[in-house]
Amino acid sequence: MAKVVIDIAMSLDGYVAGPNDNPEHGLGEHGGSRIMGWDHTERHRIITPGEVGAMISGRRTYDLTNGWNGTHDLGNNIPVFVLTKSAPAKVPQGDTPFTFVTDGIESAVAQARAAAGDKMVYVIGGASVIQQLLNARLADILRVHIAPVFVGGGISLFKDMDYEISMTQTEVRGYAGVTHITYQLQ
Repeated sequence: MAKVVIDIAMSLDGYVAGPNDNPEHGLGEHGGSRIMGWDHTERHRIITPGEVGAMISGRRTYDLTNGWNGTHDLGNNIPVFVLTKSAPAKVPQGDTPFTFVTDGIESAVAQARAAAGDKMVYVIGGASVIQQLLNARLADILRVHIAPVFVGGGISLFKDMDYEISMTQTEVRGYAGVTHITYQLQ
């Protein structure tokens, strides 16, 4: 069965976006972009498109990126399952097939696992989707990329969490501008 891998960057004070995130300022105003200010070639050392069979995203992330203008950065026609209350009226044309899942996180995971086959299900956010996955114990691995910045507010990664979640740290790697921590979830 495909493993569900959460992969998210956050500030040292626990925010995945600063205040007032919007399509013009996808990571928020007041320095939210600093959360992703590290060298993204590092991300490609952690995750490669060949490992990914499907992705899960929240509707907010989808909307803020305009559906990645139809083609997600990982490319390779990897299907993206967007957790939402309702499908958008218009979907940008591109290489990424989108499925809008309206019946909950369990359904999104089941559909993504079926599509992924023996590859991983890559969870790209946002915070609400990640909280739902963790609280429902549907994720296998949590990778957090901690940027050495404070944003002081915005969207908290761990705001609505079940704090009884068990995990084991399996890897820590530090590079200029970011610390990567991987946890195996139990």
